[in-house]
Amino acid sequence: MNCNPNANMSIRYQHLPEIKACTYLAYSSKQQGSSLILALFVIIILTLLGSVLMRMISTSSETVSQEILGTRAYMAANSAMQAELQLLFPFSVTSSDTCDTAFTDKPYDLQTAFGEDIPGLYDCEATTSCENYHTGLDGTKYYRLTSTGECGSGVMDANSKVIVKSSRTIQVEARSL
Repeated sequence: MNCNPNANMSIRYQHLPEIKACTYLAYSSKQQGSSLILALFVIIILTLLGSVLMRMISTSSETVSQEILGTRAYMAANSAMQAELQLLFPFSVTSSDTCDTAFTDKPYDLQTAFGEDIPGLYDCEATTSCENYHTGLDGTKYYRLTSTGECGSGVMDANSKVIVKSSRTIQVEARSL
């Protein structure tokens, strides 16, 4: 290798002493390719970081979907419970004061009077049950009402394996006046 400062060197290295210029050229020739390895390392790290972020976003959206289905199921159970309480304790002066024990799980159709689905309760079902669990000496009746709402992400076929389903149960105890 010729370390003459005037031979095969650019003009900017000609002002350096001969020893420093020769040392710098030898050092820089050993570093060829290290920037390629560094760039490859950065690309791999950014790819891994991107895949982790995508997984976190996917998990977050699944959690939000489950939370929405759970809220809809709770509202379906609440609606059926209110309907059952209205039947048990009507606003009229004469009260029925009897549970409909013919159905242990009485289904409720969550549709409007015109047969349309109620907005927000699509693909939801609700069932209720009523039990007269005690009658006091004074004739006061005690009831236990249970309502279960189920909502899914599609039509609830029994043999579907890709459906997401959520269920909420409400229990109320009431007494006659």
